[in-house]
Amino acid sequence: MPIYEYQCKTCNNCFEKLVFITDDEPVVCPECSNRKVKRLLSCSSLIGTSTESGCSSNASKGFS
Repeated sequence: MPIYEYQCKTCNNCFEKLVFITDDEPVVCPECSNRKVKRLLSCSSLIGTSTESGCSSNASKGFS
């Protein structure tokens, strides 16, 4: 049951949705109800501080 990030191609709204493997329903934008959405590539959840991009501020510094 992963949570995916989506962006609406009509209104550019970004949103998250919990998706079940058995879901056959198309993903719909919660702002404009349009079905034209694309799934975004998301950063992994990391422990630490976050930035506006949602990724850890240490992510750009490499592994240590």
